[in-house]
Amino acid sequence: MSALLEVENLNKHFGGLHALRDFACTVQRGEIVGILGPNGAGKTTLYNLLTGFIPPDPGARIVFDGHSLLRRPPYRIAALGISRTFQLCRPFAGLTVLENVVVGALGSQRERGADLQARGRELLARVGLAGREEVPVAVLSYGDQRRLEIARALAARPRLLLLDEPFAGLGSGEMADLSALIRQVHAQEGLTVVLIEHKLREFMSLVQRVVALDFGAVIAQGTPEEIVRNPAVVEAYIGRDAEVAEAAHAA
Repeated sequence: MSALLEVENLNKHFGGLHALRDFACTVQRGEIVGILGPNGAGKTTLYNLLTGFIPPDPGARIVFDGHSLLRRPPYRIAALGISRTFQLCRPFAGLTVLENVVVGALGSQRERGADLQARGRELLARVGLAGREEVPVAVLSYGDQRRLEIARALAARPRLLLLDEPFAGLGSGEMADLSALIRQVHAQEGLTVVLIEHKLREFMSLVQRVVALDFGAVIAQGTPEEIVRNPAVVEAYIGRDAEVAEAAHAA
């Protein structure tokens, strides 16, 4: 594997709040990397910085496949091959399920016209929404909206997919199906995935490597087995998330 994403000296202040502190990380091609941290640790801020929704403090370095992402707007970053989902589902209201996915594919240079429709139908089938193409997006359940978010993110044929709490609001069966889908697209399309998630059993079983954050700073990096036994992680999380302790005990 070779580096697809390289981040160094990434900081973000919001007034007096230092939301992200000297963040540094390298993501290799084909990895599934997890970003671990409690609410307020800086995880979504990290995604917003990587995708151009907010600018970093001076001195940062963000390089994706040889291209600096600094001062690029979100649509140009997406065109380079980075797609993301959001904590809260954001379907395009007033459009059908298929139209929502087609919108996600518009930035791709590989499909036009009827090909966009075909790509959308293929993705909807893959995420379990076949037969619902013409349904208004407003009638989808929350779980189906989560599936739609992923289909829309995949529509642009990204090389790096940033998932922000994809299991939120899902039942155990839905989470198992979604985990299988993420593994499938990772294996079949060579997709690199970075994942934020609070459902730690699913998180730890899915990711290959973990970057742990606390108060905006990286406190540990390693395999899931290494992370749950890391003293700094245990000290930071043991009182805030019993699932970390359970994972450490089971590992």
